[in-house]
Amino acid sequence: MNAASTGFANDPLFRANHFTAVRWVLAIAVVLGHVWLLTTGFEPLRIHEWTASYMAVNGFFVLSGLLIAKSLHTRRDMRAYALSRFLRIYPALGVVLIAFALVFAPALGAINGTSILKPDDWLYVVKVLALGDPESAPAQIFTTNLETDFNGPLWTIRFEIAAYILAGIAFMIGLVNGPWRILGVFTIVQSVYLGAPFVIDTSALPPSVMSLLRLSSAFLLGMTLWHWPVLRKPPIVAIAGLIAVFALFGGGPFGELFATLALTSLMLRAGLPKRASPRVAKIPDYSYGIYIWHYPILQLLLVAQPDLAPAMLGLVATPLVLFASAASWHIIEKPVLRLKPGAHPKKQKTVSTEVAA
Repeated sequence: MNAASTGFANDPLFRANHFTAVRWVLAIAVVLGHVWLLTTGFEPLRIHEWTASYMAVNGFFVLSGLLIAKSLHTRRDMRAYALSRFLRIYPALGVVLIAFALVFAPALGAINGTSILKPDDWLYVVKVLALGDPESAPAQIFTTNLETDFNGPLWTIRFEIAAYILAGIAFMIGLVNGPWRILGVFTIVQSVYLGAPFVIDTSALPPSVMSLLRLSSAFLLGMTLWHWPVLRKPPIVAIAGLIAVFALFGGGPFGELFATLALTSLMLRAGLPKRASPRVAKIPDYSYGIYIWHYPILQLLLVAQPDLAPAMLGLVATPLVLFASAASWHIIEKPVLRLKPGAHPKKQKTVSTEVAA
């Protein structure tokens, strides 16, 4: 089903766009946050209490919701949808986990004087693949570092896959099939997320509950943008207004909502220009590879040189992270995405504008 036949020929979301570049920026923001977190224990890149890495994750989920809604409503093939989502996440993730089990854990285990075949290491792999909480599994192999976990960013993967599953179910039962329905669902989930701290002690809840509400709100905002195309073209004055509201009130109880709305307006403005640059539109989508590989690379460098300053760590890690993410994209992600139903080699150049990060 092409854009012309569905009446979307003039929609920039169906033409070359800059969303891949936007995902690069979000991924880099996550890396920068972790460069400081792993060396100093504090992320200085923040406005009010909202760090760049925290908001970048929200941004990823907004874009994912937008592109998933597009996929659901233009293809309407749930088997193809499920296979596409699996191919987008699991092959590259599986390689990271294989590297953990066969390289990182044995090597670091030998350094630390522990067994190289600990059952807990395999439990970590199984938990991540089965959408369990990776932070609750004992994959604490970087025992000499400030942070001891293998790959902190993987905690979001299970929420991303949960969003895919819930979005598919909601689509099949008609819960998100219309502008007012999706707006209603988004409003309800966002209200629960914002209102919960005023009603109950959220610290007594499992951390996953508030994380699910947070990331679901961002994802549903993206799905709402699919059904309201006019909102995907924010004028400069609206963007300036959202940024001003966040600057003034971002430290309050609705600060995260203001931050996410301001960030979303900037992403839309940058990602859907009136005239996309062919060069920018065709850059390879290394964002997922950057996201899943940067943390263990940073951790490994800190094992080798514990006193690295943030700037030096970032400088040394950059070529290694780029190499790993490039290999992930060109050797794993891009080839397996050709297996998606309906995928064609001639369309593969733009595949990164159609899939979630």
